[in-house]
Amino acid sequence: MSDVLEKVKGKARSGKWLEILAVLLLAVVVVVILLSAWGGEKEAGNDGGSDYAERAEQRLAKVLSQIEGAGTVDVFLSVRSEGTIVIAMESTVAEDGSVTTSPVLSGGEPIVLEECNPEITGVLIVADGANDLNVRFNLLGAAASVLNIDQSLIKVYTRGNGN
Repeated sequence: MSDVLEKVKGKARSGKWLEILAVLLLAVVVVVILLSAWGGEKEAGNDGGSDYAERAEQRLAKVLSQIEGAGTVDVFLSVRSEGTIVIAMESTVAEDGSVTTSPVLSGGEPIVLEECNPEITGVLIVADGANDLNVRFNLLGAAASVLNIDQSLIKVYTRGNGN
């Protein structure tokens, strides 16, 4: 580290301020890029995962009930996380060299670059027509396709008579 400082002092004494400034600017740019890559991901709100799961359950149940022979369909999703929201970040460098990172705002709200849905860990499908093996496989395949998950995470059962 002292070698680097000696080289910088030597360059400063020789009047090569432009080289020093270019190196410092490059270092600041690298730090800003690293900070925005690591610091730009924020957790979603507490009920983001459950809201997502409820909406997905309703939509999936509605479409699965339209499969021939399925009858009435209920869906339950289990999610591991709340999901994430990636917001745009900007970094500013003060005269003293300190770097401050803050969200980019538009109309007082942070700009959202990407929203990642919660990770689905399990799906339970209960359908009137699931006792028919073809209907059961159609429900399983459709749910796996729509949710983009492995079929091993999905269980399909026939609706009981309620006794």
